[in-house]
Amino acid sequence: MLAVDSYIEHFVRIWEESPETLPELKIRYSEEGQVTRERKFSEFQEKVKRFQSKKEKVRVLKDRDPGHAFFPVFRDFLENVFDFEADHLEIILSDDFKSVSKDFFFKARTFGPELSPENIYQGIRNVWIMNGLQLMMGLPVEITPSVFSYSMIYPYSDNLLDEPSVSGKEKQEFSKRFNRRLHGENPQPAGHTESQLFRLVGMFETQFPRNEFPGVYKSLYAIQQGQTNSLSLINCNGLEKSAIRKICFEKGGASVLADGYLVAGRLTQEQERALFGYGVYLQLLDDIQDVKEDTEANTKTMFSCVEGTPDLGAFVNRTIHFGRKAMEELRCFEGAKTETMLALMNRSIETMIVESAGLNPDAYSSEYLEKLEKYSPLRFGFIRQKRTESKSQRFSLFKKYFDQVPVKATR
Repeated sequence: MLAVDSYIEHFVRIWEESPETLPELKIRYSEEGQVTRERKFSEFQEKVKRFQSKKEKVRVLKDRDPGHAFFPVFRDFLENVFDFEADHLEIILSDDFKSVSKDFFFKARTFGPELSPENIYQGIRNVWIMNGLQLMMGLPVEITPSVFSYSMIYPYSDNLLDEPSVSGKEKQEFSKRFNRRLHGENPQPAGHTESQLFRLVGMFETQFPRNEFPGVYKSLYAIQQGQTNSLSLINCNGLEKSAIRKICFEKGGASVLADGYLVAGRLTQEQERALFGYGVYLQLLDDIQDVKEDTEANTKTMFSCVEGTPDLGAFVNRTIHFGRKAMEELRCFEGAKTETMLALMNRSIETMIVESAGLNPDAYSSEYLEKLEKYSPLRFGFIRQKRTESKSQRFSLFKKYFDQVPVKATR
């Protein structure tokens, strides 16, 4: 078995040693600078609307790449609103990343026509994580059978486990059947969702035969165990904070550990631990983003279980300190793009953490938000306004992104 308990203990120590003071963030913005970026943000939105209205006209121009006009505008947006550096943009806007993203989108629609574009977006976030790992491992950036199948598991299994109309008993029974399938058995699926999940497991088996790649399946057992244990966080009472932390760390860490195995097939123990820590960091990010929803649903996380007057500033500070320490361990991967990828990942995650705090003002003191806002490229009021206007700005951009990538670029 994988040394999951050992990895949890290691990252719990790092968490406990992480300070609660506001970390030094890379860029401090003046209000004037924020206003300028907000204007550029709004200009970009207007340009996207114009692209949308002309979409069909552009497509009839067969000798022209439909992304010819869009991607320079998108690059300017990322560079001059969110301050991504040139080498970061070379990754984000590379032909490889654009091709695999669209490839996944069309493969997903073929495999699961019942899935909404929002469901597919949920899966593609994991594709991007796995693509980043491919870069750091010096592997081709592509949609392998396992990259596709593991990323598709998210919209199917997570939606089932998060569905309020499905009883806890039904979820437990599903978990047992899925666990049997992961172990190579062939239980009868209970419904279409389980049937699709079992098909996805078959894709793992095709790429990574069980007798040749035991680590792949151990990592899958670990994520399934983490998912099962996380059910105890729903409507729980009396669970100690240390137990909540252990479950959250296990779920997040095991998820990205499986990402690594399904990219590479084999990992060293050092690589296992590094990926586990990256997964813990991403889980903490998710919990910060979802603190309002988790609190309302009485789902316990390290952030939603804080009692008394909300002020999660110390937790956010500690998360950033923790994440920087955990991400350092990813230097054990020696791909040519590792340093650039780590800088891009850190920049992206910290930007999302700051934005998430701004979107949940009731969870923080006004003094903390005032300090943190100085490190946001956009004022928090502007971010909340835009979120109100569009529930998912990133999803809207995701659809536009795929509208502009030539079909011929897919693999």
